[in-house]
Amino acid sequence: MKKARPRGEQLSPRLAHILRELERIVVSEGFLHLDTASLARRLRCSKRALYTLAPTQERLLALVIDRVLKRTDEHLAGVARSAPDRRAALTNYMAAIVQTSRPADPRFLRDIADFPPGMRLLRRLQRRTVDRLEQIVRGGIEAGAFNDISPKLVAELILMAAARLINPDFLRQLGLPLAEAYEELSRLIDHGLLPHPESAIPAKSLPRLAGQKLVSRRGPRNTPKPPARPPRQTQAT
Repeated sequence: MKKARPRGEQLSPRLAHILRELERIVVSEGFLHLDTASLARRLRCSKRALYTLAPTQERLLALVIDRVLKRTDEHLAGVARSAPDRRAALTNYMAAIVQTSRPADPRFLRDIADFPPGMRLLRRLQRRTVDRLEQIVRGGIEAGAFNDISPKLVAELILMAAARLINPDFLRQLGLPLAEAYEELSRLIDHGLLPHPESAIPAKSLPRLAGQKLVSRRGPRNTPKPPARPPRQTQAT
């Protein structure tokens, strides 16, 4: 087995071109259906060239996924840093999550789910994305720009919503193009995070409202007791 290339080693122009083309194929159509021989034919290179990039096909695919996700992470970090204020940081970051995900074919994401090395890399990116969103929301709350809502919850919900918006089947169900669906999501997040004193629900009323809609697993509260059974009449002997 060939040794892996040392980290940071400069690729030749030819190998760099092969790697860029390989990324394009993987992102645009998935990768689990590919094998080294077919990749070499499509890339017009030898299998030896591919093994120069990574010693096995699994590590080659992991290399490609890692490069794609690292670029995504760097772009998202730059968007968060360059925003002029907390609200712009949140809005721009949400847009960047959707935009960076759009070029990926649904098959690419499905294949990652079935490819453990790729899933580990994706979870790492998701953790960083959620952490960055949390920081943005927490900073906005501390600055008085956002309502005091759990930053962790907001971050997780935004990430889940973004994942749904890039699904073509979901957009067809909504009957909305991506741009309009994203605009609706932004309005929803804005309405929840931005202070709206005139429309806010008083905190003291929340337990009563929740109690009307939710039923405890132990059964509804204040359940009336069944009427007492009347005493049995005994016949005189």
